[in-house]
Amino acid sequence: MFPRLLCGISILYGTLCVTPRSYAQVRVGLGPDTADKHVQIPDTHLSLIPPTGFGLTHAFPGLLKTDGSAVIQVYDLPDGDFYTDGQSFTAANFTAKGARVLAFKTLTVAGFPAKYCYMKGDSAKRIMALIFGDSTFSTTLIGLYPDTALSVGQAIRDAYATITYQKAQVVDPFSTAPFSLDTTAASWHFALYNKPLFIYSLDGKLPAQGSPFVTVTPYPRKNGSSLQDLSENLIIKDMQAGLEEPILSNISLDSVNGYEAYEVEIHCRLGGQAGLLYQFLAATAEHTIVVEGVANDEFDKNVQAFRALAHTIHIK
Repeated sequence: MFPRLLCGISILYGTLCVTPRSYAQVRVGLGPDTADKHVQIPDTHLSLIPPTGFGLTHAFPGLLKTDGSAVIQVYDLPDGDFYTDGQSFTAANFTAKGARVLAFKTLTVAGFPAKYCYMKGDSAKRIMALIFGDSTFSTTLIGLYPDTALSVGQAIRDAYATITYQKAQVVDPFSTAPFSLDTTAASWHFALYNKPLFIYSLDGKLPAQGSPFVTVTPYPRKNGSSLQDLSENLIIKDMQAGLEEPILSNISLDSVNGYEAYEVEIHCRLGGQAGLLYQFLAATAEHTIVVEGVANDEFDKNVQAFRALAHTIHIK
C-alpha cells in the first residue's frame, strides 16, 4: 500500500536537472584540515578527501561547496549490484537524456570495477558521474559544478581518485539523521532504513501486507514553500501511484514541540480497499521532517498511535 512510502531510491541519473545553488542556504560543516585527510560520507561506506572548500551537509549524503555552487552526491546501495545497476551507465544513455558526453571510460576505483562519465548537462553546469562496485553493492557519485568553474571540476575529479570503500563497515543511519522520535512509550519500533525512508512497525520488522506502519522522511527546507504545499505534493504523487478518492480531515496548523507543523488525515481508497494515510510535517529553518502513517483498518485507533509517535519529534 502506498508504493511511494516503501520504495527505494532508483538512480536514474536525473541529476541533469539538479541545480546545486538550491542548496546555498544549507549549513556546511568544515572540520579542521578537511582537505588533508579522508572524510567518511555519512550513511555510506565511502570515504574520500574533499576538494578544498567542500564540507559535509545534512541535506544529503555527500559534500557541498560552501557557496552552494557545487556538490558531490553519493548514492551507496549496499544491496545493489554494480553489474546490473551499471548497465544503464553508458554514454549512449546519457546522450539520450540530453547530455553532451565529453569523456567516458572504464577504470578501477578502490579496487573495484568502475565507470566514469564527464558530461555537460546544459549551458550552466557540468557533471562528473562515477559508478563502482561488485555483485554485492553499487555506489554512484554525481559531481555537479558551474560550466565556468573548470578548476572546481578538476578538484572533484582529484577527490574521486582518493576514494576508499569499507564493505564491512556498519552504517548507523541515525548517526546523521536530523530528527529523533521517542519510541520508549510508543507502540512503534524502528524496522528498516531504506534511504531516505526510516520505517517503523509494530514489531520492529518489515511490515506485512495490510499491517499498519510509519515512515519518516527528512527533506531540506525549501524556501517559499509551505508545509501544506509539500503535503499536497505528496498526496498527488500517491494519487499517481493508485490512491483514489482522498478526503482530507482533521487538518491542524498548531505548532508541536515548538516547531512549525502541519497535520492531516486522508481517508482514501487504494486497490479497491478503504485506507487511511496520516501525515505530520514539522520544520525548522533547515529541515522538514515528514511522518506518515498507513492503516487498512481500525482507523481511529491507528491514527491515535500515529499521532502519539509523531508528536515526540525532535529536530536536530
